[in-house]
Amino acid sequence: MHTARCYRTRSTDHATAPWFLALAIRILSGVGVTVFLALAPGSALAQSTYVGAALVGDVLRSTHTESAVGLDNSTDGEAIGFALRVGTPLGSRWGIELEFVRPGEIESEFSGSIPLASIDAVAVAQISRVVPPGITLPPIFPPILPYSLRSTQRHSTLSTSVWFNQSVSSRVSLVYLAGMGFYRATYESESSFEIFPALPTISTVPAGFPFLTTKTVNYGVRPLAGFEARIKLTEHADLVPGIRLHGLESAWLLRPAVGLAWNF
Repeated sequence: MHTARCYRTRSTDHATAPWFLALAIRILSGVGVTVFLALAPGSALAQSTYVGAALVGDVLRSTHTESAVGLDNSTDGEAIGFALRVGTPLGSRWGIELEFVRPGEIESEFSGSIPLASIDAVAVAQISRVVPPGITLPPIFPPILPYSLRSTQRHSTLSTSVWFNQSVSSRVSLVYLAGMGFYRATYESESSFEIFPALPTISTVPAGFPFLTTKTVNYGVRPLAGFEARIKLTEHADLVPGIRLHGLESAWLLRPAVGLAWNF
């Protein structure tokens, strides 16, 4: 049987998830308050071509297995990143947008031990030679192979979406988005194994194994949906808080964001 203990860094601790979700709720609550205060008679907003930048948060929730045998080794986590956007209207109330997001890395750390089925016959023979006659060693069963694993992942996306603009007042409009996200996901893992301390005297068994590093890059296309507000600050500048949900392979990626847009 394989029993693992899981240790996570702060960036992957589930206790940090409510912080990001609370941030998203505060952003949307702030939008609601602003919309309420900004309701006033006036001409409808005329959307124009714009560029923007935003601070985003990645909240990753992926498929995982929970078992009573060992702790859950989930790769969920959170990170901070930035986004660059450019969009243009194609009609009076709708248009298209291109967005690039470069998030930070999500880190995970695991450690545990692997029970081995048996010890090599040569190793057993080496042990028997150094034991004085008449002394019986307690059986080492099962032999243990401790390990540690550290992994990082990053999900960069290039998204194309269609938006629909609903004017609320002369200063505020609500925007609904849907489209496709082209993502590049990188996974890096570093693992190490150590022989149980009872075996270092055996010359034929190494005291440890070198670090093994693996990097995997995945490309894919998944749908996205989002909601945001555009709050006019000046004639050309808008405050743009919002939230977007990206589909990934066996995972969801929630991205609350707040940024600025410049209208031409």
